Amino acid sequence: MASTTIVRTIDSPAYLRVGPRQGYIQNALVLCAASTSSADSCSNSGQYQDHFATMAEAPAQQTPSFPLSLEEIEGLVKTLYDPGHAKKVQETEATLRVLQRSPQGWEIGDALMNSTDENVRFFGALTFTVKLNADSAGLSEGDSQQLLSKLIHHLLSHPASSVATRKLCSTLAQYFCKPISTWTQCVRSLAVSFVQQQTILDASLDQYSSTWDILPQISDEQLINLLEFSMNLADEAKKLSNSPDLETRERMIVNVDSVEVLLHVAFGRGIKYLSTPIKDSRYDQLSQLGEKICVASWKCFLGWIFYAQSEFKDVPEKLQHLRSVTEMALACLEYHIDDAMELVADLLENHPKFLEPKQQVLLWSAITSPWGIEILKNLDAETASLARIIVAYGQILLESKQLYQEPDNSHYEQVISVLHELLKYPDTVGLEDEVAPVVLDFWNSYVSNIAEECFQFTEDNTKPAWLQKAKSNVFLAVSELLQKIIFPPPAVMKGWDADAKKTFKVFRIDVRDIIQEAYEVLRDAMLDQFIDFSLRALESANWLELEAGIFCLNSISESLAEPSDVQLRQLFEQSLFSIIAGNPNIPAVTRRTAVEMVAAFNSFFLRHPELLPQVLPFLLSALAQPSLAHGAAKSFASLCSECRKSLTSELPSFFQMYQEFSSYQTAEEFTKSKVLEGIAAIVQALNSDEKRQAGLQQLFQFVAHDAMQAINITKEGHDAEQGQVLALTTLKCLACIGKSLQASDEEVIDLETEQTPSEYWTQGPGKEIQNQIVNFVNYLTQVFPGNSDIIETACNVLRAGFKEAVPGPFVLPPSAPIDFIAKTNMHTPRLPYVLDTACCWISSHKLNKTGEYQVQAQRLLCYILSIMQAMENPRNDPEVAVGCIELIQKFINTNAQILTAERPEILSGMFDFSVECIKSPEVLPKRAAAQLWKDIFELTGKTTNQDRSTGQEIVNHFGQAVTFALMYNLCGEVDGTSLDHIVVPLRKLILSDRNARFYITNALAEQPLILRIKEDAATEGIVRKFIEGLVRNARASTAFKETCKEFWQRCRQIQMQFAPQMMHPGHRFAQGHSSPPAATF
Repeated sequence: MASTTIVRTIDSPAYLRVGPRQGYIQNALVLCAASTSSADSCSNSGQYQDHFATMAEAPAQQTPSFPLSLEEIEGLVKTLYDPGHAKKVQETEATLRVLQRSPQGWEIGDALMNSTDENVRFFGALTFTVKLNADSAGLSEGDSQQLLSKLIHHLLSHPASSVATRKLCSTLAQYFCKPISTWTQCVRSLAVSFVQQQTILDASLDQYSSTWDILPQISDEQLINLLEFSMNLADEAKKLSNSPDLETRERMIVNVDSVEVLLHVAFGRGIKYLSTPIKDSRYDQLSQLGEKICVASWKCFLGWIFYAQSEFKDVPEKLQHLRSVTEMALACLEYHIDDAMELVADLLENHPKFLEPKQQVLLWSAITSPWGIEILKNLDAETASLARIIVAYGQILLESKQLYQEPDNSHYEQVISVLHELLKYPDTVGLEDEVAPVVLDFWNSYVSNIAEECFQFTEDNTKPAWLQKAKSNVFLAVSELLQKIIFPPPAVMKGWDADAKKTFKVFRIDVRDIIQEAYEVLRDAMLDQFIDFSLRALESANWLELEAGIFCLNSISESLAEPSDVQLRQLFEQSLFSIIAGNPNIPAVTRRTAVEMVAAFNSFFLRHPELLPQVLPFLLSALAQPSLAHGAAKSFASLCSECRKSLTSELPSFFQMYQEFSSYQTAEEFTKSKVLEGIAAIVQALNSDEKRQAGLQQLFQFVAHDAMQAINITKEGHDAEQGQVLALTTLKCLACIGKSLQASDEEVIDLETEQTPSEYWTQGPGKEIQNQIVNFVNYLTQVFPGNSDIIETACNVLRAGFKEAVPGPFVLPPSAPIDFIAKTNMHTPRLPYVLDTACCWISSHKLNKTGEYQVQAQRLLCYILSIMQAMENPRNDPEVAVGCIELIQKFINTNAQILTAERPEILSGMFDFSVECIKSPEVLPKRAAAQLWKDIFELTGKTTNQDRSTGQEIVNHFGQAVTFALMYNLCGEVDGTSLDHIVVPLRKLILSDRNARFYITNALAEQPLILRIKEDAATEGIVRKFIEGLVRNARASTAFKETCKEFWQRCRQIQMQFAPQMMHPGHRFAQGHSSPPAATF
C-alpha cells in the first residue's frame, strides 16, 4: 500500500496543491521514497553508520533532518490516540508506517523516545522494534553497539514502569536475540547500568562488584523493569528454539546465573514488603508494591522455566539455578498474591518434572496448611485456582503410578482423599461450584489409568492387591459425580444464563464419558449402583435424582448385553414409563431423559417385548409435548425398527395412534416423518406382499391428506408458504417410509440361485402403490418447481429403492426416475443433487442388461448433453459441470458399451465439454474431468475388460484434444494444488496408448506459451527433453510427477516474465522494471 502511494506521488505533483495536513503527509512519502532510492545505491553499512552517527552526535536540543519536523511527527502519533481523529487513523497509520521503515527511522525512534508524552515514547520504542526486525541485518558491529547504548540510555532516563518502558524492555530483548547482537551478560549489564546511571556493556563489567552485591542497590522501579526485560528475554529466545544457530542459546545460558540472583533478590524484596506489619503507616503502599514485584518475579521465573525445559537439555545442571528459587516462589502463595496460584498451576501443568520431590512436599504442605484449608472451605475464585494446583499435583503422582499402586502410603491416601472432597461441594456446577469441572480432569485420567491396568490383569490370580483399592476409588468417584450431575430445581434453572447452562451441559457430557470408561472397570457393581439409585429416586418421587440415574444408565447402554437383563428388569418392571407418563408434575428434563432411554435400550425391549405396552403409550404422550416431541419421534422410530417383528400384531393400534397424533400441534414435518418411519418398519416385517400392500395403503392415506392440503391451500391462494411446508412434509414422510421398507440387514437374500423376480409391485396388485409414489413426486414438484428442499426430498424418495436387491414397493421401473430427471433444467434448484441421483440410478442398474434400461440410459445421455449445451461454459455453473462429468464417468465405469449406441453428435458434445472443463480455470470441473479421462485411459489399458474397445474408440476420437488440454495446464495454466490431478491422466495416457508421444508432441507445438518463446534457442531442446522424460518415467509415478512439476515451474516463471508487460508503468517502476524483460526458459 505504501509503495503504491509513493509511486503515485512521484508521478504527479498533485501533492503541491493539497491542503497543509495532506501536503506534509504526501511530502513525507516523497522524501522517504527519495531517501530509500538514494540509500539503495550505497552500501548498507555506510548508510546505517551515517544515521547512527547522527543519533550519537546530535545534541539533545538539535532536531535531526527528518522528512517532517519532529513536532509534526509527534502530532501524527498523538492523533492515533485522539478519539476526535478516528476518520484519519488509517491515513495517519500509513504515513507513520512509511516513516518508521524509512532510513531515518532509527533517528525518528530515538527522537520520539525523548518526548514527555507516554504515547509518543511508546511509538518511539515501537519504531526501534520495526527497524530491528526489518533492517538490523545491515548494521555494522559499531552501529549495533551504538544502538544498544541508546536503548539502555532511554531505559535509564525513564525508569518508571509504564507502557512505553515495557515496550522498550521488549525491544531490548529482541535486540539481544538478533544475529547482530554481541551483548552477552545482558542481565548483569542492565543491573550495573541502573546502579551507575550510565550504559555499562560487557567489556566493562569486570570492574564492578558481583551481581549479588549490585542487585540489592537498584530501586524498586528498576527491579520491575529488569524483571520485565528478563521475562521478555525468555519469551523472545523461545521463538528461536527451532533455529540451527545456537549462539543465542549459548548467550542465554551465560545469563541464567544472573537471573537466579535477580529472582532471589526480587522475591526476597517482594515478600519483605508483603510482610509489613498492618500497623505500619506504609502498609497499603508496601503491600501493593510487594505484590507487584512478586507477580513480575513469578512471570519472569515461569518464562525462564518454560525456556530452560526445552533449551537446557544439554546442560541440565543449569536448571538448578532456577530450582533454587522455587521455595521463595512458592512462599508467595500464602500471601494471597493475585495470579500466584494460577502461575503455580501453569508450572505444574506444563512442566510437571521441574519440581524436585522435596519441593513437591513443600507445595503439599502449603496446600494442607491452615491457609490452604481455609481457601478450600470458602468455595470462591481462589478455591478453583487452588484446585488446579491440587489436580496438577495429583496428575504428577498419577503419572508415576505411585498414587494407586501404593494405597497404604499415608501421603498418597491424603491426596486421593482431598481429590474426593473436591467433588463434594453441595453447590451446582455452572453457578457457584467452579471446582468440580477442574477436578474432573484428574478423575478422567485416574479412571483411564485404572481401566488400562485392568486390561493387563484379566485373570483373578494375577490381579495385584492394590487394584481393589483403586477400583474402590473409581466407584466412589462415580458416586460423587452422580450427585454432581443432578439438575437443580426448575425454579433455580429458570434463572440460569446461557453460560451457566452450557457449563452444566458440558460437565454432564464429560461425566458421561468417564462413566462409560469406568464401566469397563466396575461392570455389574456400577450397573447395580445406578439401578439402585434410580429405584430409590422412583420410590421417593425424587424426579431430578431419577433423571440422573437414567442418564447414567443411558451412558452405559451400548456396553450392556443380555446377561444384564436380570438387573435391568428390576427397574423396567416397576412401570417406570407408565409412572412418568401419568404424572404431570414430573420435570421436563426427566421426561426428556426417559424418552432418550427408550432409544438407548431398544435392544433390551426387543428381547423383552412384554414390556412394550408401557413404553409405547409413554412415547405417544411425549409426542404431545413440544419440548419432548422430537426426541420421542426419534425414539419411536428407533424402537419400532428394532422390535418390528414383535409389533406386527399391534399394527392397527399404531394406525389409530397416528391418527390421534396427527391432531397434535407437535405433528409437523420431522415428527410425522419419524413416526411414519417407525410404523413403516412394522409394515415391512409383515409376512406377505398382500399384507404389506394393505399396510402401505393405510400409510399413504395419511400422506395423501397432507399432499391434498398442500395443493388446495396453494391453489386457493390462502397460504402458499404453508402449502410448501405441507408438500415437503409429504415427500419427507414418503422418503422415510421408503427407507423403512428396505430389506433389513438380517434378511438373507440369495443372489446365487436364479429366480424369476416377483412382479407383484410392478405388474401385479402392488403396482398401484408404485403409481401413487410416482404421482406424489411428479405432482408436488410440478406445483412447487422452485423449492430446493422439495426437489432434493423428491430425489430421496426415488433413491429409496436404489439400494434394494429384490423387488419392492419403492423399487420403481427404470423409466420413473428418468422421467423426473429429464424434466429438470438449468433453472431447477439443487440440480447437482438431481445429477447425483442420476449417478445413483446408473449404479443401481449396473447389472441390468434389459432393453428398457438401454432405452432409459440413452434418454439420460441426451439429457446430460442438453444440460451441457444450456450451460455453454463450465464457468457458468461449476457445480453442475462437475455433476455432468461425474455422470459420464459413472457410465464409463459401470457400462461403457451403452455409449456405442449413441449418436456421434451426442458423444462429441459430451466429451468436448469434458475437454473444456480441463482447460477451464475452475478447479472442481477441471479435477472432475481429469479424473474422467484417467478412468477412460485406464479402461483402454485393461485387456480383459469387455469395454476396452469402447474406451479405445473414445481415445481415438478425442485423444488429441484432451492431450492438448492437459498440456495447456502443464504450460503454467493450472495452479499448484491441482497439478497432481492433471499429471495422473497424462501418465495413464502414455501407459495405455501407443500414440501418446505423437499427441504430446503436437499438443506442445500448438501451445500459446511455447509459440511465444519458440524463437529462443533453448526452447526446442527443453521441450524435447520434457517429452523424453515423460515417456521414460511413465512407469515410475514419483519421477513422472517430478518431470511434470519441473516443466510446469519453468512455464510459470516464463509467465511471470511476461507479466510486467501487462502492468501499469507506475507499478513497473515500483518493482524496478524499466522496460519489459525478454522471456526465456
